[in-house]
Amino acid sequence: MTGDIEAAVAAARRELIEPRATLFAIQRSSGKNVRDQTLRAYGRLVDAHILITGLLAAALLRINGKVVPINPTLQECDALFASFVIGIKVCEYAIAEGRYLQALALLRQEMETVARIKTIRAGRRNGKQCANMAVLGNSSLARLYGELSEAAHVSKHHIVRATTEYEVGDEELPGPTSGTRYFPAFDEGLARRCFSLHLVLAIELVYEFTIYLKKQYNDGVTESAVEAVNLAVQLMQAEGMIEASQLAEFERVNEA
Repeated sequence: MTGDIEAAVAAARRELIEPRATLFAIQRSSGKNVRDQTLRAYGRLVDAHILITGLLAAALLRINGKVVPINPTLQECDALFASFVIGIKVCEYAIAEGRYLQALALLRQEMETVARIKTIRAGRRNGKQCANMAVLGNSSLARLYGELSEAAHVSKHHIVRATTEYEVGDEELPGPTSGTRYFPAFDEGLARRCFSLHLVLAIELVYEFTIYLKKQYNDGVTESAVEAVNLAVQLMQAEGMIEASQLAEFERVNEA
């Protein structure tokens, strides 16, 4: 860069560094406050999360460093498993800190990842960009995919508005006033629904991963693993996030 450009950049930085710092400070502070409220609102879902992710972590540690013959199909699934695991914390942080529109997009990707794994395992790849959600075998999940897609594509104003609207209260205002916020805010119902969906998808991933471990590593499912999944599902039901009619959809995890 020439000296003139460097001087211009330095001048612009001096002018903009403070408003930039203010914006991100507000974002961080708001996110922390929302996170504190969210973790309290989760209730026993926190314990369900520990069981599910702990089970997944234990399985990964068992196969860490093991060398097995390359299987192109299983290798493709392996990459998808890894992408889900790598993104877990990003999705959880987005939910916990009230960045719900972004969280919904991440949940959509998690659902597509699970669906893609199931499609590959069933040998029904069709070359399409989007996996068929019917392969999930869970009617509740399949119905949610459309709403997640609308959120990811920001195609519905009411969805975007609901995640950015700010209630303005001032008796001196001439009438109803609608504000827009540029920082995260807490929504208990949305936080619990998003986190529960994340847990359900993690359970689906665990189911697929147990099948993968059998085929690739001859690693069987332990009784403690089955018990952990059952306990997690029971905790989610106790929190009112899974209906009794849905429990049967998770029983196949025990049969993996």
